[in-house]
Amino acid sequence: MSVASHPLDPNSHDLDATPAPDAAAIEVVPSSTGLWLLLLLLGATFLGWYYYGKRPPAPPPAPAMPLVIVPPIERNSLAEAVPAATARKTAVAAAAVEAAAKPEVTAKIDTPRVTQALPLAADNAAPRYPAGALRRGEGGTVVLRVNVGADGKPEDVEVARHSGSRELDRAALVAVRDWRFRPATRDGREVASVVEQPVEFKPRQ
Repeated sequence: MSVASHPLDPNSHDLDATPAPDAAAIEVVPSSTGLWLLLLLLGATFLGWYYYGKRPPAPPPAPAMPLVIVPPIERNSLAEAVPAATARKTAVAAAAVEAAAKPEVTAKIDTPRVTQALPLAADNAAPRYPAGALRRGEGGTVVLRVNVGADGKPEDVEVARHSGSRELDRAALVAVRDWRFRPATRDGREVASVVEQPVEFKPRQ
């Protein structure tokens, strides 16, 4: 079998040559440097968003201090206050001088007029000297405590200090119980009182 041969024509479109690629179909492959820059930008954006979200909220603003407006002091008021204080000090000093110049007045206290009860010597009998004590030569002084009523009569009689002899003490008690006294007085009024009445016994020599 014979194969027919065809002459080669350079202008012929039947050549089996590869067609030229279309410019629109060519893909542009990015370089590795641009890819790394893009990743770094994305990472920085993510970190910024993360830390911004974790940041504590800002504290509320401090309340403003109240504004106090002090009214101006009038010169007339200040000028009036100074003479008033001076006049007050002068009045206090004058009162102190006046008080020092006045004579000291002492309150007069009326003391009550008091008189003591006294025995009526003309109406009272002398104690009877016990015979036994007289025979033995016993003597001494008996002090009796006498409660004298407002009427001058003894209400109670007791021995305040003994004489050393029971007979002498007993004789003094018996005698004074029958005595009469001029009652004590207070501001002119007769009142009850307590007196100590001595009774003396002297044996004959």
